[in-house]
Amino acid sequence: MDFSKPIPDATKKTILAKVIGEMEQEIYEVCLRQGVDVNTLPADYTAPAEPADSDTGKIYEPERRIQSLNERIIKCKSDLTALG
Repeated sequence: MDFSKPIPDATKKTILAKVIGEMEQEIYEVCLRQGVDVNTLPADYTAPAEPADSDTGKIYEPERRIQSLNERIIKCKSDLTALG
């Protein structure tokens, strides 16, 4: 992506902090609905694989959402740390 003007690091930090907060709230809500203790969620959480005979492919959709959010939170926190 090519920006016409560089985004200052301070702005990037503010945006990343906001995004992390929003994703943490969302992962907490999904975990709560699924009965998963977010405080014990491992960094390498992987959703169960869908069974081959799944009609909809959505049996483990909430778990895949947890995995996706977890991975994105870790990435954003890493990006924030890299900014200093």
